[in-house]
Amino acid sequence: MRGAEDTRSDDAPYRDRGRGVEPDPPFELGLLALRRCLADHGGKPYPLGAALSTASVRRRTVYSWEQSPSNPSTQPLNRDSCCGGTMAIGANGSARTTLSVLLVGSLVLVGLIIRPFAAALFMAAVLAVTFHPWYARLVTRLRGNRTIAASVITTCLALALVLPVAALGVIAVREAAETLDSLHQVLAEQGVEGLIRQAPEPIQGWVAQMWHQLPERDQNSEFIFNLERRAAASIPRLINEAGQIVAQALLMTVALFFMLLDGGRLLAWLDVISPLQRRQMRELFSEFRRVSASVLLGSVVTAGAQAAAALAGYLIARAPNPSFLALVTFFLGLIPILGAGGFSFGVAVYLYLSGHVYAAVFLAIWSTFVVGMVDNILKPIVIKGGMELHGAIVFFALIGGITAFGPVGLVLGPLSVSLLLAVLRIYQRDFAEPDEAVAST
Repeated sequence: MRGAEDTRSDDAPYRDRGRGVEPDPPFELGLLALRRCLADHGGKPYPLGAALSTASVRRRTVYSWEQSPSNPSTQPLNRDSCCGGTMAIGANGSARTTLSVLLVGSLVLVGLIIRPFAAALFMAAVLAVTFHPWYARLVTRLRGNRTIAASVITTCLALALVLPVAALGVIAVREAAETLDSLHQVLAEQGVEGLIRQAPEPIQGWVAQMWHQLPERDQNSEFIFNLERRAAASIPRLINEAGQIVAQALLMTVALFFMLLDGGRLLAWLDVISPLQRRQMRELFSEFRRVSASVLLGSVVTAGAQAAAALAGYLIARAPNPSFLALVTFFLGLIPILGAGGFSFGVAVYLYLSGHVYAAVFLAIWSTFVVGMVDNILKPIVIKGGMELHGAIVFFALIGGITAFGPVGLVLGPLSVSLLLAVLRIYQRDFAEPDEAVAST
């Protein structure tokens, strides 16, 4: 039983709201449920669950009235959905941030892992993409045996391109190491005078004159000791370079085999994880394949033309073993830093040191203006045919790529320019606003 002083009914908090009277605070709703539970209801205690249910129903009724257009007051917030939504948004945002950090960290670690072999892996990808049509035809002929087909293509490429170039690099490094070792021994036993006596006869007088023109402080024993020490220190570094060449060649061969064997699966996986559409991924992959094939074709054609031009110069200058020198010129023509022109100029220097002055002068001029210009003119023309780019852009892409990335820049330079243009084309087609598309046309 309620006291006489309580003149308001149980529904007072809700009816007062309808009259514009400020309702009871929310905690009074709980008191209302508690009073109903403790009161005598038909001779039986009123269940707490029923009391709370009644309060909940009335609360929802008030909320429905508050949300009606006739209520001028501010509509209340649904605390359950609001708090739950906030917690869900916070959880999702935290998970997204954590995954982003893990992704960036994983990419950095993977980049550090593959950095020593990045050039070999990149060239393996270029070869795999370029010779994949041949691999597919061979798989068809072998009735679906992909392992044998990949082994055959990899072996042929290794014997034709990888091993000869790697062997020439190792031979060049070994010869340089032997020369430095001989220089170190002569300096240690006979000094600079003995080194001058062992120089080729045509340049002995010139070397002696240059030595005697040096200040006396540069002719002392300390200078000779420093020169000897530098020569000795360079030998292990050159041996290490030879080992690196062999390791990179082997790694590229192994990577080429697996890229040919599982290249389709790798491409399908990239389609799944990439945020780009499948059409866009296929377009970028086609651009990569076209540029890679064009650069490789241009390199082989240019190296062959340079070898033919150099062979003519060797025959005219009566260089020893002209056919072998032309073969070496071809393989060195595939290496941008060395190049066919540099090797043929080295043959001219050898002829000069051997006493054939006129033949050496002719071959030096021939190497500079014929063999060297073939590379600068023919290669951009051949590559331009498969890239649909202006010849000047291809030329500067080749020069800039080699300057920035070394031998890999021969492919990476034109590929970077071509992929940039492909990305711009995709963006203009798929994402640009209509006004921008009209303005660009």
